[in-house]
Amino acid sequence: MIPTVRSPARGVCHGRHRHFVRALTPVLLSLATGLGSACSSGVPSPKSELSSGQAVMDLGSLVFQLREENALLQTQTDSLRGAIAYQDTILRQIALTSGVSMRSYLPPAP
Repeated sequence: MIPTVRSPARGVCHGRHRHFVRALTPVLLSLATGLGSACSSGVPSPKSELSSGQAVMDLGSLVFQLREENALLQTQTDSLRGAIAYQDTILRQIALTSGVSMRSYLPPAP
């Protein structure tokens, strides 16, 4: 069973995501080439079937790694948001106690 992963916020592109997309491109090309050659010939050779099968297995493993990486990045993002909210609360309490006014910061809408 493949674990479900929360998707990142819209419009957010992480460097690691691009790394996995670059890693998937050669696998997809070899898969397409293998499938194209297997479909064009009358009798498929066992070697091409093995290479196509291996490409599909590699693709599945890379997709799983991408999902794990996205889950880790989402967890880290949520943790950082919580830490920022806590620090903001502490700063506001200190400012209120000392009588200093603070501007309120509104983060951009997602």
